[in-house]
Amino acid sequence: MPVSKYNNKKRSIFKFFTRSFKNSSYSGQLNKLPKDAKIRVLITRPNHRLGNQLLLTPLIQEIKQQFPNSTIDLVLNGTLSSVLFSNFTYVETVFNLPKKPFKHVSDYLKQSARLLFNRYDIAIAGCEASNSSKIYVKLSRARFKIYDSSTQSSDKPTYIAKYPVYNFKTFLNPSQDLSRYEYSKLALNLSNEEIENGQQILKRLFANDKKTICIFTFATGAKCHSKAWWSECYQLLKTEFKDYNILEMLPIENVSQIDFKSTHFYSKDLREIAAVIENSAVFIGADSGMMHLATATNTTTLGLFNVTKQEVYGPYGGSNQAIDTNRTSVKELIKIVSAALLQTSHPDPDDLAAS
Repeated sequence: MPVSKYNNKKRSIFKFFTRSFKNSSYSGQLNKLPKDAKIRVLITRPNHRLGNQLLLTPLIQEIKQQFPNSTIDLVLNGTLSSVLFSNFTYVETVFNLPKKPFKHVSDYLKQSARLLFNRYDIAIAGCEASNSSKIYVKLSRARFKIYDSSTQSSDKPTYIAKYPVYNFKTFLNPSQDLSRYEYSKLALNLSNEEIENGQQILKRLFANDKKTICIFTFATGAKCHSKAWWSECYQLLKTEFKDYNILEMLPIENVSQIDFKSTHFYSKDLREIAAVIENSAVFIGADSGMMHLATATNTTTLGLFNVTKQEVYGPYGGSNQAIDTNRTSVKELIKIVSAALLQTSHPDPDDLAAS
């Protein structure tokens, strides 16, 4: 059986079982807990992708705002968590399931068994569309279990990172209106030392005091814009923004849609990459894990969308924008970049380090 058909069959089976999962009742009890209650929370998102793990950070921040003394455990795939959540001091334990469970059955069962020994006050599915997220909530020894929103309301957000935050908050108080709620943006919690290192990298690359426009020309599958598209974009960026450096951030695959014509930076250290983006004036890139990494910094992120739904996956918060390149020409994109550069007063790295 082809892999795609096998995965579709597996999803159908899991969906059949998980559709009966219902949120715990008596959620009012949880809302009555004192603000300083030392509660244990489990967030489940068995997925190894960079973007999907970063999309959990608004929920992590929301839990910490609601219960400052809480500790949070995560169920994830792969080993990225040690990098992405290293500066989240309240993330206590991460159950790192293997990327390919059927090839590492013993490790998969070992990590799952570790989870079953723990008790939690709350377990939350990190993605309500993920069957595996719901299954691990079901398996957990949690007093309250949140799979999705108990009601379909007009104030429910469309963005994927906001879903679990909405589910958590409406579980605490079903009657609250969240239509104007300001959701936390994606976060990486870079340290001052990391930000300073990013600044030094840019100084070594360019040896000038110009601000930097960072581009990421890669993406998977149809999300990747053509070489012709990127060539036009790069040429216009060089022409219109002569007072800025243009830096191409390279992917792990070490490929370039502009054939490495620009100054470029390659690193396997995601936090180092993020620190370089943090010191840039604007980031331009298609829907990808790198785009989400950029969104987790304080730099204006312009996400390019031609396949996926921008209202679900586009960067939000600050001056970040999602741009539909099916409707927006490269020349129109340049105008958006210009407006973003004028609008964004990017903080000086020395000021960031001092804050």
